[in-house]
Amino acid sequence: MRAIARATCRTALWVVGMALATMVSAQQGDASEDQGPYAWLMDMHKAFSELNYDGVFSYYGGDDLASLRVVHMQIDGVRRERLVHLNGAPREIVRHGEKVACILMPGDDLLALEGRIPAGPFARAFVRRYDQISDHYGLSFFGEDRVAGRQAVRIAVSPRDEDRFGYRLWLDKQTRLLLRSELIDAQGTRLEIFQFNHLLLGDDVQPSAVEPTGRDGSLVSHLTLAQDQSLSRSETPMRWSARWVPSGFSMAAADVRRTPSELKSVDTMMYSDGLAAFSVFVEDMPRAGAASIVSRKGATVAVTRVLGGSHDANHLITLVGELPTPTAVRIASSIQRMQR
Repeated sequence: MRAIARATCRTALWVVGMALATMVSAQQGDASEDQGPYAWLMDMHKAFSELNYDGVFSYYGGDDLASLRVVHMQIDGVRRERLVHLNGAPREIVRHGEKVACILMPGDDLLALEGRIPAGPFARAFVRRYDQISDHYGLSFFGEDRVAGRQAVRIAVSPRDEDRFGYRLWLDKQTRLLLRSELIDAQGTRLEIFQFNHLLLGDDVQPSAVEPTGRDGSLVSHLTLAQDQSLSRSETPMRWSARWVPSGFSMAAADVRRTPSELKSVDTMMYSDGLAAFSVFVEDMPRAGAASIVSRKGATVAVTRVLGGSHDANHLITLVGELPTPTAVRIASSIQRMQR
């Protein structure tokens, strides 16, 4: 069904986006736990664009285990990044300043995403702003460990309610680079795991490593990252809203787009609390029909709901995000047409 296909494609992009976004680097220098866990998270964000690194990491997101390579450098004051999938479909994402190119092969599921779900500000939903963590989470150190041959300090990010997940972070003791992260539910089940297996830092990173690999027959899709991170809204008035969202979540972006393939509009709303994020899509009922379905892949839940009532019976709501299932269902059930 189209709604589930879209949710699956949306999840695929989420894996790619999270792989880039969780490469949160850290400021070089001495680290001291006396500064507290919040100071460590501030350093992670501050150095996101400062540290040069080239590493191979594993990413587990439910039932999939992916191996990827990420390279990040500052060259002549310009931020350069390259993300390469080492298994599965050949994919590369290359960043040069504010321009991003996705290099894919024909038939890749990610190609279907571009015409259905807008990019731009929604791509920023995957950048977890640990430096802007809210009072809805608690922070604490919980010992030390070793990851990729380097000593790491562990930090727990614990939710204060049942409407969001928790995080466990392993930060390099010397540089505060994020070496490992886990996203966990209320029972402690690990829904997502990222971990470096091999890592080069500083002068050991070669500029040639950020250049893409040419492949015969590959397709390139371009997008430009929005400079303005304030609330993004289209000029078209929004027709839908959520009656309820968990405390601490606010709308980060909203838009109304027209799909080029079917020439119909899709109302899109993205909410975030700084760490967790979810998006809501409202569209006319697909010609093939749809059903109300709840599915989960790792930390990502997808909820589709057929909107009832004589006036709105021909609309389909899809929610995709990093939320506990009951919370996602409650939000999706609260979506309503705005009163004029």
